[in-house]
Order: sequence, then structure tokens, then C-alpha cells
Amino acid sequence: MSAATTATDRPAVLPPAPLAPPTRAPGRLRRVTTLTILLSRPARQGTAALALPLTAFAVTTLLMLTVAGGTRMFLVDPRTGDLAFLYGVLSMLALLLLVIPTATLGAAAARLSSRRRNDGLSTLRLLGATNAEVSAMAVGEASVVAFAGAIVGALAYGVALPLIGLLPFFGGPVGAGAVWAGWGVVVAVVAAIGIIATASAAASLRRVRLTPLGVRRRTDPPPRRIRLLVGAGLGIVVVGVAVGQFGSIAPLLGPAAAMAVLLALFAGSLGLVNLIGAPIVAARGRSMARRARTAAQLIAGRELAAHAATAWRRVSSIAMISFIAVVGGSGIAIADMAGAEPGVTLFADIRTGVLVTLGAGFVLLAASVGVSHAASVLDDRDLIVGLDRLGMEPGELARARRITVMLPLRWAAAGGAAVGVALAMPIVGISLVVAPLSVLVIGLTFVAGFGAVALALLASRPLVTAVRRGAAR
Repeated sequence: MSAATTATDRPAVLPPAPLAPPTRAPGRLRRVTTLTILLSRPARQGTAALALPLTAFAVTTLLMLTVAGGTRMFLVDPRTGDLAFLYGVLSMLALLLLVIPTATLGAAAARLSSRRRNDGLSTLRLLGATNAEVSAMAVGEASVVAFAGAIVGALAYGVALPLIGLLPFFGGPVGAGAVWAGWGVVVAVVAAIGIIATASAAASLRRVRLTPLGVRRRTDPPPRRIRLLVGAGLGIVVVGVAVGQFGSIAPLLGPAAAMAVLLALFAGSLGLVNLIGAPIVAARGRSMARRARTAAQLIAGRELAAHAATAWRRVSSIAMISFIAVVGGSGIAIADMAGAEPGVTLFADIRTGVLVTLGAGFVLLAASVGVSHAASVLDDRDLIVGLDRLGMEPGELARARRITVMLPLRWAAAGGAAVGVALAMPIVGISLVVAPLSVLVIGLTFVAGFGAVALALLASRPLVTAVRRGAAR
């Protein structure tokens, strides 16, 4: 073989292929945006997984704007006259009582929105998406849903202004203009809802590991907070003693300082109730699991023992509602006794304010339970699918999930009412606390609260059905 032939037959050496240019930021942003839109489409979880957080954000915005508009009215309206300070304090109390449950509802909706696409996120990781891209998609979707719900809530607030203006204060309807919060407040509330949702979604991903094989949630064993329980119990006793001596201390402080101290005692008592709630629920769950006679009791007991803080937080709004019912019920009884005496307008306004605050609390409670329960359904998807494959009846599973909600609900309602009675008796006396009208308000509050929670559980049932059907495919 000649040299020419050898050179001709020798395979040509191809030059090395040029390296692929790095992904440009606009292209990556476009890809993340497109995948986020596709990810937002309802899938196996059904439309309930999208409708629940969207509705929760809308309700949160509507209530926040309504309460903010009412507070602004009582602070600047000249019709308050010489009672401007008292009206302002009462309106700020209502704002403080409602703003924390409202923010909690918004955070729960954000967590639900970020958790409802675990399977899709794992699939994208399997197809080559980076962890940063997948996290950005999850947080971005939660933010889009939050802003959309907040805008819907702001529009609903504008539509409802004429109805809100019909509320009777100062001896007649206040008018839509009086309860208008202002454009600055509207923009601030919508932005705050979006920021809270984004922060909550990002925080929830910190306890999640996104892998191509699935989404794993990091959990810690539940602590036994015996010292916290004992300390909080002693704190409640101290607050009760302080309230009992409030009548002799108040004249030394002055009106403004006395009212501030009283509000601080009320807030501290509710905070202590929330501190002892989770340990009590955990202890009750362990006891139920040990003595379980049915599968539903065993599952519910273990769930309460393992996630007592989540179970308590889901229904903690009922403690605030029960507290308002006891204290506000005494105020309504005073208003009824006042009759046509001078100053009856103030008592009538207090009665209206109590009823409005209770109504807003019921809406918050129902929405919070529905959203939190839906999030727990998505978290427990593997458990639900496993029990379904083992042959557990849907009714038994629904009974177990109902126990995990109703048992903490009873403790929260009783705790809030007990604190309300303990704080109201030294101020208004036992006769007004147990007055027929006051007892009627408390009873109706319990019935309405438990009924709202039952309706919220029914609203999340289609999500459980969708999870079971999706696993059967």
C-alpha cells in the first residue's frame, strides 16, 4: 500500500465543535415564565387547588381593606365628637384582633399555592431544570396567584362599598365615602398581600428538597413543651390577677395609659392561649392514638401528635372569635340595658362593631380552615393514596380528617371563651357576663363558628377525591 493511498483512506479528523453559548438571562427568564404558566394549569388536583388560594387571597384583601377603611373612619370622622378617643381605641382593637388572623390566612394560602404542584416540579427536575429554576417557578406561581386574588379582592371591595356604607354608626348609615380606605391604602394592601405570599412560598421551600424522584419535606420530631405549658399557665394566672386589680390601678394611670394596659392584657392573654394550645392538642392526640378503637381515631391521633402546632394554627381564629363573643356579648348586654338613655348611640355603635367583627372573624375562620386543610391534603397525598390502596373507605378517611380539625377547634373555642370570661368579670361583673343576651351571643357564635368550619371541610372534600382519582390513573 502506497503512501498516497494510505493518506486517502485515512479518516478525516473533524475540528472540535464549538462550545454552546451560555444560556442568556432573557432566554432563561422566558423559559421559566412559560413553564410557570403551564404549571399553573389545573391538573390532577383539580380546580379546587387553584380556586381555594385565589379565593383566600381575595377574601384577605377584602377584609383588610374593609377593616382599614372602618378604622380610618373612626379616627378622622368628625361625627365621633368628644368620644373620638374611645372610638379610635375600639377601632384599633378590632384592627389588631383581625389583622393577625388575616395575615395568617394569606400565609396559609401562599403555602397551599406553592405546594400544589409537587409532581410537576419533580418532573421538571427530571427533564433537566435546575433547582433554582424550579424554586423560581413555584414562588412565581404563588406570587401570581396572590396578586390576582388581591386584585380581585380590591375590586370586590370597590363593588361592596355601597353595602358597607349602609352599616349604622353615629345614628344612621355612614355612607360609602366614609368607609373608603383611600387609593394609597388599597395599593399598600395589595402589595403587602403579594409580598407576604412570596415570602411564605419561599420560606416553605426551605423545608423542601426538590429532586427528580420526588419532593421530600424535612420535618423535625415534635417537641414536648412541658415547661412552656406550665409557664403559660402561670402567665394566664398572673394576667387574671392583674385584671382583677385593674379597677384600683386604672385611676393612677390616666385614660390613655389605662386603655393601653387593658389592651395589652387582652392581647397577652390570647397569646398565652395560643402558646398552650399546641401542647394540649399534642397530648390529646397521643392519648387518642393509645386508646384508639377505630382506624379513624388512630390516624387522627397520630396526626395530631405529630403536627399539633399546624392543627392548632389552623383553628386558632376561633379563640379570638370566642373572646370577642364573651367581651362583646357583655357590651351588647350593656347596650340593651341602656335603652333610650343619653349616650345610647355609643352603645349601639359598640353593638354594631362587635357584630361586624364577629362576622369578619367567621369568614376568616372558614377560609383559614379550608385553605389549611387543603394544604394538609396535598402534604398527606402519599398517606391518602396508601390508605386508599389498602382498602380504607373514603368515609373513614373523611372521619379521621374531621377529627384532626374538630378536636383542636373545641379546645380553642373553650380556651378563648374562658379567657374572655376571666377578663370580663372583674370589669363588668358576673351579672352582665351571664346575662341572657350575652349568653345568646356566645351560643350563636359557637354554632356559627362550628358551622363555618364544617362548610370549609366540605369545600376541601373535592380535593381529596381528586387526589384519590389521580392515584388510580
